[in-house]
Amino acid sequence: MAQKAGVIKSTLDLLIRLQDTTTGLSVEERDVHFFIDGEEIRPLSRGFGNYILINYGRENGLMQIDVYGYVRFEKYLDYETMDERLPTLDVFLIPSENNRSGHGTLSLTGTLKGLSSLECIHPGRPISGIREFEPKKKIMTIYAPNRRMNMVHSYYGLFHSEANTYECIEILEQLDANKVRLRDALSEEFAVNDPICRRIFGKVGEDGSYLLRVRDDGKRQTYLVRYIVDGETRYKSVDFRDLEGMTL
Repeated sequence: MAQKAGVIKSTLDLLIRLQDTTTGLSVEERDVHFFIDGEEIRPLSRGFGNYILINYGRENGLMQIDVYGYVRFEKYLDYETMDERLPTLDVFLIPSENNRSGHGTLSLTGTLKGLSSLECIHPGRPISGIREFEPKKKIMTIYAPNRRMNMVHSYYGLFHSEANTYECIEILEQLDANKVRLRDALSEEFAVNDPICRRIFGKVGEDGSYLLRVRDDGKRQTYLVRYIVDGETRYKSVDFRDLEGMTL
């Protein structure tokens, strides 16, 4: 009697996406080491900075990632906060001061008690502007960007020039060249053609120490920094070329 073929099931437990936070580009450096609670793990590379864990299990723990040319990344994995179908960890890597690319960097550092989040946008370098928004469908119509680009799985800030603030948005799906679907509906008022700018993420330690680093491309380096202190969101315009005495 013929035996039935066995069925092998695989579970994708985690997708890890490595991105250079200063450029928005995937990190394809091959000298990469992953750890959970101090134990090294070996996710499978899928190219373009993507790694996957298959049949590993979904236990919470401290993820640490060492990539040559970048500052060590640390984040606590909490599967309850992730998509059950495809748990994903977006990793925004900060380049080391002496990075392999040869591009210089400018850094804002210090310590601020109660600090829990730190990021920035460059209002003078938008990728596009908003035309309209459909709240029920979470569809944002934008002016065509000046170049072809994939906006999916990207984090942006919708800049409000009068208030000098921005709303954080995440794009889930690019429907066409001028329409994208957001993860969440917009909650703040906006004006037509408000700039959409890429967000650059910093690093915050448990003691309130912080690091925010941008690439020095020789152009104007005035950014709008967004940071959260004791639950309060604050903003500050920072010229990364004139950081003497600058603190949050």
